[in-house]
Amino acid sequence: MPDASRAAREAEFTAFARSCMPQLHRTAWLLCGDRHRAEDLVQETLTKVYARWGGAIASPAAYAQTTLTRTWISQQRRRSTHERPVAAVPEAQATRAARPAGTDGDLRLTLLAALDRLEPLDRAVVVLRYLDDASTEEVARLLGLTGGAVRKRLMRALRRLREHLDLPFTDLIAEGTP
Repeated sequence: MPDASRAAREAEFTAFARSCMPQLHRTAWLLCGDRHRAEDLVQETLTKVYARWGGAIASPAAYAQTTLTRTWISQQRRRSTHERPVAAVPEAQATRAARPAGTDGDLRLTLLAALDRLEPLDRAVVVLRYLDDASTEEVARLLGLTGGAVRKRLMRALRRLREHLDLPFTDLIAEGTP
């Protein structure tokens, strides 16, 4: 590849990466629940996207989002590569004790803990649908599922979240179906 076209390709990819990185990092953090793992996941995703850059990627942002989600799900299948969960994380308890009860931080930590108890695919469906505000059809396309499978996983995941959060089912979803 000539140097001029390589430089143009790299400049184009760099601009793309800078523009989509905040959204990718947000989604990765919601999936992982850990800033460092989220950064690693975004880096791995962008590496995979770069390998295909300049090829037949119709929508690079959608391709990056799909790659990120599928990479995370794949990592969850190899659970032995991560730390083992413990009953109480010392840093989280110290942080919680320093804040008054009922703050947004408490709610965020509670929600992340409940999301962490979901199966990887269920967590991905909830994050993409409700926290990234993707439509059911978009979530289905990103994960390679049918719309019915996404709705079924959402209902199952919301039921589990309700149990973990000890909330009535209707508090977790807006009126209507997901």
